Amino acid sequence: MHHWLRIAALPVLLALGAASAAPAPAISYELAPVLQGDAIAALEVTIRLRADKSGVTTLDWADGWAGEDKLGQWARDIRIQGGTSATPAPHGGRIVRSAPGAPLVMRYRIVSAYDADPSVADSEQARPVVRPGWFYSVGEILYARPVGRDDAPARFAWKGPAGIGFASDTEHSTGLGGRPRSVGDILESIAIGGRDLSVTTIMVKGAPVRVAHVGRFGFDVRAFDRLAGEVVAVERDFWRETGAGPFLITAIPLASMPGRLSYGGTGRSDAFATWIDRDAPLSGLGWLLAHEYFHSWNARQLGRFPETAEAEAYWLSEGFTDFYARRLMLRAGLWTPEKFAADWNEMLRAYAASSFRTAGNVEAAAKFWTGGQDAEKIPYQRGSMLAALWDRQLQAKGLGDLDTVLRAQRDRLRGAAELPRLTDAFAAEMDRAGLDIRPDVDRYLARGEPLFLPEDAFGACARLVTADVPVFDRGWDNAATQRAGNVLTGVDPASNAYAAGLRDGMKILRRTAGEPGNSTVDFVVEVQDGATKRSVTFRPAGGKTLRTQQIVLDSARFAAEPETCKAALAG
Repeated sequence: MHHWLRIAALPVLLALGAASAAPAPAISYELAPVLQGDAIAALEVTIRLRADKSGVTTLDWADGWAGEDKLGQWARDIRIQGGTSATPAPHGGRIVRSAPGAPLVMRYRIVSAYDADPSVADSEQARPVVRPGWFYSVGEILYARPVGRDDAPARFAWKGPAGIGFASDTEHSTGLGGRPRSVGDILESIAIGGRDLSVTTIMVKGAPVRVAHVGRFGFDVRAFDRLAGEVVAVERDFWRETGAGPFLITAIPLASMPGRLSYGGTGRSDAFATWIDRDAPLSGLGWLLAHEYFHSWNARQLGRFPETAEAEAYWLSEGFTDFYARRLMLRAGLWTPEKFAADWNEMLRAYAASSFRTAGNVEAAAKFWTGGQDAEKIPYQRGSMLAALWDRQLQAKGLGDLDTVLRAQRDRLRGAAELPRLTDAFAAEMDRAGLDIRPDVDRYLARGEPLFLPEDAFGACARLVTADVPVFDRGWDNAATQRAGNVLTGVDPASNAYAAGLRDGMKILRRTAGEPGNSTVDFVVEVQDGATKRSVTFRPAGGKTLRTQQIVLDSARFAAEPETCKAALAG
């Protein structure tokens, strides 16, 4: 009889086997505000899941993100239900022992890294912001992860009360036309909310693009929303992207400081976040939007970062992204040729003066998070210049251009089970196009030789002029001055600033002329000198010189052939 039952039951057993192979129940993430009266005091996270089959489940934060290696430090009051014991995990989470597959619940609060609104002098993307009226965080900080299960299916729910708005790309699987979420998607997300949250939805080529912001800005936020939509449309056209899913852009304000202007962003797979100086003009934000949105492709669809020393690939992931932010802003008509040239020239001056200009890529990458602004900016600068160099070489040899190479690289890797290393994939694609970049990689990246672009790098209507110019020197200790609240500190008696009458103890109210990094035009600053306000003019030039390049537009040709020249400048 048993033999007969086994034979007869075989189809049923197979069906049961197929059912057992179905995906495990989704890991559930919930987020809610913790209120004290009407004020938001913290964020409550609840994670529900089944324990690992081994009976040992580690719920912890990742090793690090964006230069921060203590991602769990803002978690408080961690509670575990369903386990027999819980011990501390390496990054602040818990190692839970339980029956295999037992239902587990982890709860904790995320507190703010800031006691006041973040400012241009103190803003880090890796730090959560919880203010009485609003909040913001990236998922890497908010959410602990069941280690080893980043690919597991996940779902998300916002549990906030009426009156506190919320926006996150975790919502893209819940009615906004997105795909199913995984734990990795929850981690790589943004969360923003508050009582004055504003969300605008723009349809771009049939897909919703939401723009969410809190707080006050110095520009018209509706104009910012429209600009965001234009940038998204331009870049989707560039990549010839069809069938794009929903996307989220968030913006939070940074408290301003006299004499400083700051904004930055962080790219996600289906979103990006921006932190913007409250006094920033809208005219400077198109480039930020273009840079961050380009990260939806570079490097996400072009290859993977190295397992260690990720910054060694930033010359391509960040430098090329800067190159295309400028190029596409010009092509779209969102920048004038003059603005395009001015932005390149500012970068070229900074590259010429960089203390990391001759540092090899490995050395510079090792200092990316700790070596100051020069170490942080060198991969952006070198990568932009290499993109311009190779784009011109491809065109000069009749091999197409960099646009076609990157699109071919994206198409070749679409749907790949495992992406190759980003830099290897690019070198291989350039080989297919017919240009060997290895000598340039060895020369300018490995050995850190100074890079000078060819005179015609930007077409026939512009030329790159190489000249020796004085080093840029404000004449005071700028870092110490900023720390002192813009009170002049360390004014050099041998400087032009001192000769013009600036002294320690005066307070800079604002700069009305001049360009940081440009020693060839006058600085004009308004200062408070005791009871007197006055304007001081001087040339911010030091005694030494450096060799730099600058783009000079052929104004006569631009006047005669504006569209032809613009097209040549934009590649």
